[in-house]
Parts: sequence; C-alpha cells; structure tokens
Amino acid sequence: MLKLMIVDDELLMRIGIRSMINWECYGFQIASEAANGKEALEAAINVQPDVIITDIKMPVMDGLQLIREASNILPSCKYVIVSNFDEFGYVKEALRLGAVDYLIKSEITPDTLIELLTTIRSKSEEQHTALYPPMLQADLSQSLSHLKESFFKDLISGLLDEKDAIAKSKQLQIAVRSERLAIIKLRIDQFIAVRKKYVEKDERLLRFSVVNILEEIIPRKWSKEIVVESSSEYLLIMNIPTDNNEATAADISKLCSNIQRTMRDFMNISISIGISTFADGFRAIRNAYHEADKAMHHSFFAGSGHILFYQDITENKASEANAANIMNEIQLSYAFDSNNKELLTACFESFRLELQQRQANERMIREAYIRLTEHISTHLPASYQQSAALPYEALFAAETWDTVHHIVLDYAQKCLLAEYKTSEQRSYTELAVDMINRYYAESISLQSVANQINVNPSYLSRLFKQETGENFVSYLTRVRIERAKSFLENSQYKIYEVADKVGYHNYTYFSKIFKKVVGVSPEEYRG
Repeated sequence: MLKLMIVDDELLMRIGIRSMINWECYGFQIASEAANGKEALEAAINVQPDVIITDIKMPVMDGLQLIREASNILPSCKYVIVSNFDEFGYVKEALRLGAVDYLIKSEITPDTLIELLTTIRSKSEEQHTALYPPMLQADLSQSLSHLKESFFKDLISGLLDEKDAIAKSKQLQIAVRSERLAIIKLRIDQFIAVRKKYVEKDERLLRFSVVNILEEIIPRKWSKEIVVESSSEYLLIMNIPTDNNEATAADISKLCSNIQRTMRDFMNISISIGISTFADGFRAIRNAYHEADKAMHHSFFAGSGHILFYQDITENKASEANAANIMNEIQLSYAFDSNNKELLTACFESFRLELQQRQANERMIREAYIRLTEHISTHLPASYQQSAALPYEALFAAETWDTVHHIVLDYAQKCLLAEYKTSEQRSYTELAVDMINRYYAESISLQSVANQINVNPSYLSRLFKQETGENFVSYLTRVRIERAKSFLENSQYKIYEVADKVGYHNYTYFSKIFKKVVGVSPEEYRG
C-alpha cells in the first residue's frame, strides 16, 4: 500500500480529490493532508509518503519550494502537480525539479486519477512491497484500513489482551497509543432516506466522503483512528491529553459541533454523536465503546443531531410500560366515538407523560406504542381493515421517541377520520333506506331523498351503492315489489289497488315491472 499526501490550500479541492475514487482499490492509502507546503513538509517527516499530490500556488510555502525541500528528505517520493491553465510555466519548473506528472484542476476526473495512479504504482511495486513489515507480507491483498478495523473490532469484542493489543498496534502502525483515550460514535440520522440518494451511485462513495471529512477536520494534535462500522455508523478513537478534563471535554464538544456543521454543509446530512468517558489504555476500549454507543443511541430521547457525553445521560430502568395500563381507554374510546381530534391528541400527550414518569427505556417505549397501535386499529371500520395496514415498518425505522409518537398519533387520526367518514356514509345511506321504507308508496326519487337529507344526489348515489350493493332505483323497486307481493297475498285488494299502494299509479307499468322482477305477472302470482 503506497502512502499518499494531498497538499492544497483549498479545503474543497482536498475533499474533492479524496472523495473522487476509492484509493485503496488502487493500492494507495491517503496518509496525510496539508494546507500549504510548510505543513506538508513537517508532516512528511513523520508520514514518509510515497506520493505527494500538491497544488503549485499556496501561502507560506508553494508547491515548487515543497518539492525542492522534500526531495532532500524523501529521495524516492513521487510528486504530482495540480495546476490551473494559466500556470504552465510553473508546471514546467516542477517537472524540471522531478515531478512525475501534472493535473489540470478543471480536468481532474476519476479516470485521469486512476490512469496516473496505475502508472505510478507499476513503477513503485517492488519498493512498496519492501516497505511493509514482514508479518504483513501475506496480507498484501487486504487493505491496511481493513486490518485496522479488524484490530479495533477485536478490542471491542474483548478478543485481545493489553500485551497482544500493543504489539499488534505497532505492527499495524495504529496511530493511537495505549494511553488515555476516548471513543466518539457517529451515526447518520434518517439513514434510510440518505441511503436512497446513493443507490444509483455507489454507497461506498458515502462512506469515503464521511471518512474524508473526518480526516480533514480533526486537529493534528489528537492522534486518532477512524473505523467504519457500517455506512451509517462510524467510530473515532482518539488519544486524549491528560492535563485538564474540563478543557478537553470542551474541545471534544467543539470538534463534534464542527463535524456536524461540516457534514451538514458539504453532504446535507444530520449526525448524532455519543462520546465515552475517558479511558486508560486498549484494555478499556471495550467499555468505552459501549458507553459511546449508549450515548449515541440516546438520540431516541434527545432527538436527532445531538452531541452527548456518556456521563451526562440517565439510563431509564422501568420494569413495565404496558399500553393498556397507561392509556386512558375510556377517554380514547370517547375520542373516537365523538370524533374529537383534540381529545385524541390530549390522550396521546398523557400517554407520553406517563411513560416519562415511569422512566421507560427505549425498548419498552417502542413496545408500548406498538401495542397502542394495535389497540387503536380496533376502532378502524371493517371496510378499512384491508387497506389500512398498521405502520410497523415506519415504527421500526423511527430513530426518536418524538417520531414514534407522531407516527402512531397520525395513524390514530387517520383511524378517527375513517371512522367518521364511515359513520357519515352509514348515516346518509340509512336515512335514505329509512325514507324508502316509509315513503315507497309516494312519488319518491333519488333527488327528493337527497333534498330531504341535505346531501348532493350524486354523492348519495355513490354512497348508497357502496353501502347496499345496489343502486337507489333498484333498491326502491325491490322494496315496492316485496310490499306488492304481500298485498297480493291478501285477496281483498284488487291488482290496480295494489299497484297504487306501492307507488305505481300506472297499472300496466306496474305489471311489467312486477313480471320482470318476480318472473310472473301479478295475476299469476296471486292465482
């Protein structure tokens, strides 16, 4: 793995170059960055880079002077110049000083970088292999970052004792020492939504961008390692100065705020951060990790985008959080029966307050809201049961209590609206049916019934068909014919009288409709 340094006074340019490709896939590790030649020269003494990509024009010390002075201490280092179109005179001087190639800023693409790196790597392969410690010869196919991540995961799992950890850290060139340290855990908030933005590109680009930003903004005074746990979660393991705890905590808090701000400005993402207590040595990393993890996950209570030290959180240890015991079911039922949205919201606020007072933990709170959701679903009208699925997926994906609360409240309000609408539909239909049953003998119609119950005729027609399964005229005809059959069974009524009694004042028309519905004429039915 060849060590590479990026030198440019423009932060965006450094981040752009870092994020453009997966360097490790092409055998390069970005070992350091600098904002000018002087910083680069100081860092190069410790880092010993194999390749330096440097801008030409920079404050303090420009790229040409950097090449002149670095060549004395890094005789085998390769230099690549980054320039603008109007700086070709400087490029010629850089090439004369030993630069192997140059890149025009406006024309840098992944392809040009890959082509350049492939050329440099092919010329340095034998020298590069010799730079690795003997124990790593068999692991050349693996990236150094992967080996480092495995090292820290072994520490977190408790698989390494202090002695072995110290020895292996030296072999892997781990930047942090077995001294006073802290773990900072970062999580991308609303990761499902963030992830969708990278589906068409490459999720690896997301990880590279996050790591690149972290590498860039963490001060050099802190020795650190970055571990990618997943695309959504990252670890910072840093050595901590031993002189002043309060000042150090303030510095860490300031650093974390800077991380959040930079992630928001450059990547448009929110980050939640948990910070462990200060630990002594590698043996304490396992406990420090769990502290940082708990502090980070406290975002469920604190909300997204928080920065929390483990010592500042209070762990809730309630033994029970049963929704049936907390929610006032009488009030809840009344809210649905009375279609009272304000009362429903008040019931939910009381529910949340009771959970707070019981000091319920995250698992208990989630379970309580799931049970509450299932209880609320019993108020959903039968006609909506198939289409209105319970919001389990959204509940499981929710990262904060506030989000969980509003998901279930929104579901309850939709159930309330569905019940109200269904009740409204039934009332109009039932009124129409009642009027048909009472006034079938009169000149009744859809328009006259709609006028009586103050509803639009077209709306009533749709609701009536939805509730009864047949249209208004068919239902009216069926009621009239059923009544006619009853009257025909009584011989005291003549057939034309029966027709008149059920709303048909034209005997011929009545006979025609009767035969169509019953299959025989009124006379045949009576006979």
